[in-house]
Amino acid sequence: MADRARITDLELEGALRALGPRYPYPSTPNLAVRVRTRLAAPPVRPLPRRAPWGDPRRLALVAALLLLLIGTAALAIPGTRDAIAHFFHVQGVIVNRVPSPAPSLTPPTSLNLGRLTTITEAQAAVRFTIAVPAKLGPPDAVYVASGPPGGEVALAYTPRPGIPLVRQTGLGVLITEFRGDLIPGFISKEVGPGATAEEVSVNGDPGWWIAGEPHTILIRVSPDSSQLETLRLAANTLVWARGGVTYRIESDLSKADAMRIASSLP
Repeated sequence: MADRARITDLELEGALRALGPRYPYPSTPNLAVRVRTRLAAPPVRPLPRRAPWGDPRRLALVAALLLLLIGTAALAIPGTRDAIAHFFHVQGVIVNRVPSPAPSLTPPTSLNLGRLTTITEAQAAVRFTIAVPAKLGPPDAVYVASGPPGGEVALAYTPRPGIPLVRQTGLGVLITEFRGDLIPGFISKEVGPGATAEEVSVNGDPGWWIAGEPHTILIRVSPDSSQLETLRLAANTLVWARGGVTYRIESDLSKADAMRIASSLP
């Protein structure tokens, strides 16, 4: 095999110079000028870190946490808790602390529950769906009142094994239902020092459990009037609101038993 022809350095240089114009290369920048310019420029200071308080979302979160802490601390103090209790009432019901409950002005035989009727007739007279607790079954008596906006229904159950007589009502269990969203403060409960008023959750809805010594029920005379009239003394009561309807269970049962009845409402 013949030896390959050797290319001299001079011939290689000439070939490279001939190829140069065909493949242009970008001009080399003057790096020395750029370096001197950067060295002469003042140092760049980093931007100050933004304080967390400048973010409106952080401010709103902090404010909410502070309100929660303040509210929790206030409710832990009996005097403050009693003073602000009416701000945390269930729709249509206000709970207030008083030195002592007023005496009952209504005998147990006259509860002013309205007109004696049936479930079917009562349903046609009110603007909400009547709920009958599965735990108790059909009531022994049904009453309907047209005074409150949307109407009011009372389901009466006589005493039976496991359900003692309530002296204040002459019944075993009394359940009332009305549109609390249509008449704020329709019922006011005056709780004396011998009774407890506990904020509870009934099936996820806010409510009150009032127990101990009987408390006074005050009812608004009419939707357009701020005047209240004493109705009667009440026994242990569980009251809460759901979907605009306020429910009230009065009995001599325990909190757990009252909660079970409430949970059985449809």
